[in-house]
Amino acid sequence: MRIIIVFLFSISLSCLFLSCASSTFESLDSLKEHLNIKEFPEQKDYPEADALVLSEVHDVKIVDDTKQSMNVVSSAEPSFATEEKRVEIIKLYKNIEKRAFVEIQLASGKELVNIHARTIKPDGTIIELKDEDFHTITGAGSDDAFYSDIKDVRFTFPGAEKNCIVEFEYTLKDKYPFIRDEWNIQSSLPKLQNIYRLTVPVFFLKNGDDGKDHGWKFKAFNCTLKDPAVEAQESTYGSYHLNTASFTWEQRDISAFEPDPFMAAEENYIKNVKFIPAEWESWSDVSKWYYGHLFKPKLVLSDKVTNKANELIKNCASEVEKIMCIYDFVQSIRYIDIELGMGGFIPHTPTEVLDRKKGDCTDKSILLLALLKAVGIEAKPVLVLTKNEGFIHTKFPNWSFNHMIVKASTHEKSDYWMDPSVKFCKLGALPYQCEGINVLVLNDDETSQIELTPSSTSNDNIKSLFMKIDLTNIDSIYYGIQARYKGEFGIDYKKFLNEKSHDEMLKYCKSLVSDKYLNAEVLNYSISNLDSINSDLILKFNFKVPTILEKQTNLVFLNMDPFPLSHDWEWLGREKRNYDIDFDYQYTLNKSIEIILPENKYLIKSLPANFRSTEQGINYFRDINSIGNNQIVENEKFSITKTKISVQNYKEVKDYFDKVKNKLDERIILTTK
Repeated sequence: MRIIIVFLFSISLSCLFLSCASSTFESLDSLKEHLNIKEFPEQKDYPEADALVLSEVHDVKIVDDTKQSMNVVSSAEPSFATEEKRVEIIKLYKNIEKRAFVEIQLASGKELVNIHARTIKPDGTIIELKDEDFHTITGAGSDDAFYSDIKDVRFTFPGAEKNCIVEFEYTLKDKYPFIRDEWNIQSSLPKLQNIYRLTVPVFFLKNGDDGKDHGWKFKAFNCTLKDPAVEAQESTYGSYHLNTASFTWEQRDISAFEPDPFMAAEENYIKNVKFIPAEWESWSDVSKWYYGHLFKPKLVLSDKVTNKANELIKNCASEVEKIMCIYDFVQSIRYIDIELGMGGFIPHTPTEVLDRKKGDCTDKSILLLALLKAVGIEAKPVLVLTKNEGFIHTKFPNWSFNHMIVKASTHEKSDYWMDPSVKFCKLGALPYQCEGINVLVLNDDETSQIELTPSSTSNDNIKSLFMKIDLTNIDSIYYGIQARYKGEFGIDYKKFLNEKSHDEMLKYCKSLVSDKYLNAEVLNYSISNLDSINSDLILKFNFKVPTILEKQTNLVFLNMDPFPLSHDWEWLGREKRNYDIDFDYQYTLNKSIEIILPENKYLIKSLPANFRSTEQGINYFRDINSIGNNQIVENEKFSITKTKISVQNYKEVKDYFDKVKNKLDERIILTTK
């Protein structure tokens, strides 16, 4: 009988909340009183900010999500959800067009219950948005386009101008309480206040309504969080009494987060709080919930899957060959990009993926798992939070994953990590966003453990450029180019070039040199290993340009390399930075240049001095030598052998790059005979 009463109470709470769905903006005078200020700050108080968040409020309530009739729930556990009402009040200072546009992302499984917005102009005029002013954008596309189950709600505040105040409020419903609830205290704008209020029925608390031992856990990151203010309430609905408890945290005067170029994910540094269910004591509790209830029931080895697996390995002599053939097949299935949210992380069955011939990371992973298991190869799904989104907090089991890969093991105990969503990633390698990070490996018995993925080295990711420059006819200079891409470079360029037409390839080749030679004419090109996973991509092309020699009296200056070492030096312009340098991955850039001079026309007066230098795992050398009087050979090598560099060493890194830049500006000098 208790379950029935609980169900009725939670229904009452839900109805109460939804009945208040109309706009309830706080008066600005009340907000000033709460903030204990007479007037809202001006631009001069925040000279670097585009806008100031006057107030941000997250009002989260636990509601009932059971759709059954109350007559049939006496033996059923009610299904609970969270509803979060979010309110933001912002004063705009500059970049009005940018800041007046709002985009709310609805991850799969989240439902927008209501939304309201308005502009308050400096003279007090209020402009409220109408229903038709809110636009919902859903994932869609053609065979080659981006697919997603994420929805965006977009709108622009009308009449926005300097010193106006814009407000919006909306309510989101999520059917999985605390699974992915998070409070981001900090953002790119400064905030006067940020409030998070959590209201739950008291039966969610383990030991009553005193606020202790509550039915969830939370952890603050990059900040200190005081104990919440606790308020107990008692309400009457008909003949039932509903007790609730509210827990409120408030942060004041929050500085804007200012990122640095080439830093780790912002999530690693911003002030935030994560909430999880109380029963998640270990990572195996997470895997039991996910793998046991959502993933494993879909991992069905049908006759169709088994027959396909046997067909793929019929010519394979070893386990590694079997893994490679199956992996190659799954990679060839079209990838559609769905975030690993509540919809994205529940896969289709392997048979459905075979029939559909497309899938997201969970679909492709479950098919890869099923095919491998069908031929007796041990394989496990792996939950990943990619490097660009943050890292797993190993001692705080929570759901923060956005991707899935697979780990297979042979009977000889050799492990192979595979990302089937990346078409051109060879066996034994991972895309850089999955390299060198802690991941959650799921076992068949529903337990799990944190493991570290392997990392590539600078010898695995290489871009090599071979260039021959023919100056024998100074009226028309010919270049022969060969570029070889290996590892991460190969993955990126194969994906980028895979379906370009002949004309598009010619335009692309010209774009590679147009920064230096706008009038270059591409004569021809060829491309090799474009569809090969295990071979380096090779691009060759030839182009010519009119004479480009710089002359001064009888001196000729050569600076003819159209391929700069880096297109992005701006990040080094900062005198200081706040966060450690974090390059995406280790890599090497090789460059070899051969210059052919006309016979008996020039003498080599001087060559730049050979140069070698290293600093904090960043290495550069250049050797330039002459062969006789009509040939010059230059070799360069730049490598990153250390991806993470402490912020304390930024000055050394900055000085190092400045020194390299100065060397790159040195030119070959010839004299005419």
